[in-house]
Amino acid sequence: MTTQLGTLEFTRTLGADPARVFAALTSPADRMAWGSPDVDTVVIIADQPEAAPGVRETSRCGPRDNPYVDVTTDWIVMEAPARLIYAETLSAEGETLGCSLATFELSPDGAGTAMKAHIQIVNFAGAEMMGEFEGGWTHALDNLSKHV
Repeated sequence: MTTQLGTLEFTRTLGADPARVFAALTSPADRMAWGSPDVDTVVIIADQPEAAPGVRETSRCGPRDNPYVDVTTDWIVMEAPARLIYAETLSAEGETLGCSLATFELSPDGAGTAMKAHIQIVNFAGAEMMGEFEGGWTHALDNLSKHV
């Protein structure tokens, strides 16, 4: 198994205040609405504990007719409405695809929010998967911008 490391940096100016953006980053209903990595994919978060530091959440994502990717989210730091840190592990068919550590910094920007996202990735699934991670995060954060 080849391991690759990567870092993604995103900045967005969002049209909602930091409290609303923070809620959209942590609420299962919101995350299902904006969190898919592309237009043909669905995220399903059901029957999970409320997000809080130390809580582990499990969800599924993938094609609408077969969401086969298991997602484990470990909530680490939740300092509403300014900072959020969580770790995610993606696996499919018994194989770990990758892990990421996501850090979001939110600050007021007029009536909206300046968001900085720093995503550190450990990829176990081959070189093409790094592009999948980047494309997925780009699409999801573009969706978040529209969602809030």
